[in-house]
This record gives sequence, C-alpha cells and structure tokens, in this order.
Amino acid sequence: MIEVEKNRIFSTYGPLEIVEHIVKIPGAPMNVYSFLLDGVLIDTASPGLRTQFFEFIEHKTVDHVLHTHFHEDHIGNTAEVIQKFGIEAYIHPISVTKTTTEMRLPRYRQNVWGPPPTPFTSHAYSSTFASKNSVWDIIPTPGHTEDHVALYNRQHGYLFTGDLFVTPKPKIVLVDENILATMASLEKVQKLDFDTMICHHAGVLENGQALIDMKLNYLKELQYRVQKFMNEGLDVFEITKTIFPKQYPIVEHSNSEWSAMHMIRVFMNNG
Repeated sequence: MIEVEKNRIFSTYGPLEIVEHIVKIPGAPMNVYSFLLDGVLIDTASPGLRTQFFEFIEHKTVDHVLHTHFHEDHIGNTAEVIQKFGIEAYIHPISVTKTTTEMRLPRYRQNVWGPPPTPFTSHAYSSTFASKNSVWDIIPTPGHTEDHVALYNRQHGYLFTGDLFVTPKPKIVLVDENILATMASLEKVQKLDFDTMICHHAGVLENGQALIDMKLNYLKELQYRVQKFMNEGLDVFEITKTIFPKQYPIVEHSNSEWSAMHMIRVFMNNG
C-alpha cells in the first residue's frame, strides 16, 4: 500500500482562480491543479481529492466544465460538479461514451487518486467554446492520451496545456503515451500567440514558449541518442538503462505502467 498525504493551496493569477492539490507519495510527490476562469472550470481533480476540491468551488459560480483528457485526476469529481451546479461538461469526442461507464483503474492509481470517478454524461467539443466573456480554442494535442486537448483563452492569451507539458525533461511516461505525437503537439501549440502556459501539474508558467522549446530540444536530443544506440546494436532494455540509469519508485509501484522504456520503444519503432 502506498502511503499518501494530501494538502491543497488556493490562489489566484489575475482573473484565474486556482486550486493546487499536493499529493505526497514516497519518492514521487505530485501536484495536480484545477482552474476556474470566466465561469469555466477546467478539470476536476481526482475522487480522492474531493473534499479539498469542493472547498475550492463551494461558493463560486461555475457555468461549464471543460476537460483536457480522460484521466482520473482530471475528471474525478465531474459527476458531483454537474449534480451540484446543474451544468454541462465537455470532453474530446472520442471520450464522450467513456465518461458514461466506470473507469477501470490499477490498484496503485486508486491508492494515489482514490476510487474510480462516478460516471457522467458529457458533450463533445467543437473547434471553439464560448463562455460569458471569452472565446476558447479547443486544440487537439494527442500524445499523453489520444483524446488530449489544450485550451486557448483568446481574451487573456492563456494556454491551458493539461498534461502536454508537465516538465521540460520527462524521464518516464505512461505505457500508452506516444512521445512522437507529444512532440508534434508541442510544435502545434508553439505557433500560438501566448506566453502564459497553465499546466495541470506545474501550475502557472509565465515563460511558456521558452519551456516548450526546452522540452522539444530535450526530446529531439533523446531521439537522436536512442537512434545512435540502436545503430550500435543495443536493445530497448540496454538503451533505457544507459540513458536513464536511475531507478524511479513509481516504475515498480505501477508494475512498469510508468517507465522510461515507453519513450525509448516509440523512438526505436518509429525512428
């Protein structure tokens, strides 16, 4: 059993209202954020953070829920938000049917994030979304998941990136993440006119363009190194151990659902 400690911090950034959930697990502390802007709630944390999350929205006006993707730490309290406010929730079209059935989660993810989210009815995104005072561009950004989107608020120039960015130098990814698709998505959002990037695991980042450049350069260098080692005859296990010799506890806890090997394998298979 993974020991988990939970805390939360409420803050603002201009008109943006923020809840930062702090989840402490041995060897891998994690933060997950939800945001409220112009009546739009962006992601709803995980079921295990329900008490802290509802402290955040208890006395606020919420008109809509927008999701960046279908993971339990992003849709975890949406059903309860819909019930409380009588509003509609939106997600990528390929996940509309998924939200109506119970999510199946490995035990370690339930230990960290709580039980599977309550199913809910969702609506499919179109290319834009209108709130009271803003127009939002819905930008497909597959990679971390196939249904991942970024949300660009035109009024403020904020880019909400979900789990597209997270860190400029990722060492591990989920088993079904396609790192080449992530790179293409980073290049796509790089063309937008923004500086403030709002990441759902790193918070508000004012130098967003530079950070995306940093991540792209890191991944391109990683891709080059993988190809070099592959040409020298190393297999996926040898390349992973050479580039990422450090052992990360989450790899063992997740039975390798999280691993550096998933990046290496994609680079080898699609180089």
